[in-house]
Amino acid sequence: MEDVLEVLTEAARQEPAMAPYYEMHRALLELQSEVRNEISATLELADEAALQSRLQRGLPLIAFEQLPIKAGRFVALATRLAQVLTEYAVEVGEGTLPGNADAWLALARQRFDEGQWAEAHEAEPVDKTLAQTAADLALKPYLEWAAERVLLHVDQEHWKRGHCPVCGGEPDFAYLDSETGARHLVCSRCDSQWLYRRLRCPFCGTDDHEKLSYYPDEKGVYRLYVCQNCRRYLKAIDLRQVGRRILFPVERLKTLNMDLAARQEGYR
Repeated sequence: MEDVLEVLTEAARQEPAMAPYYEMHRALLELQSEVRNEISATLELADEAALQSRLQRGLPLIAFEQLPIKAGRFVALATRLAQVLTEYAVEVGEGTLPGNADAWLALARQRFDEGQWAEAHEAEPVDKTLAQTAADLALKPYLEWAAERVLLHVDQEHWKRGHCPVCGGEPDFAYLDSETGARHLVCSRCDSQWLYRRLRCPFCGTDDHEKLSYYPDEKGVYRLYVCQNCRRYLKAIDLRQVGRRILFPVERLKTLNMDLAARQEGYR
């Protein structure tokens, strides 16, 4: 995480117009990292046969109850994250925060469930409230912690689904590996990475090549995958064109122009 924070600090120095954007995300990541480093729990998992059975049925391996969330620490983190968002005037929906720990935890459980793949496809996108955004951000260090311990149980050759095998979240980034160019998806919630077909939309599953396309940047490093069927988009980086270490939290942030371009064209 120190590498990520250093890169964001340098990015803010090199791009003064974008400095508040990088500084805000640096502040958010620092808070999340602090909590993640404090986790000292043991992740209780089902036996290997039960885990593999879940994977075969397309079910993620982690449930909300398995996350080592302590109410007081979670509330403090979520509240501070909300404060950072407010300080930097991030545009979110309604700004009321939960009034007690029980309400925060109920919201956290709700956000965990709503972030599952099936839920995400059934609902139309709506602007998140400040509390929902803060709860999502506060869940991230716990999900990342769990993912580190669970992903090794996933056979990459057999999953190949559009949602995360660990937490059930959607991808928000992808990469083409440096050896074969195979596409791997990166979970928006827990940062798990898994293998996925190049010619298939991870959001709606279509493999109709007439519905799928991508737009490379001028240097051929980044790609913007778009699907005409569901009007979703996905950012990606081609590691065959990169001679440096990749930090996905940074890549997400430094490709903001791709998000803006996609949304301007009606993709989400």
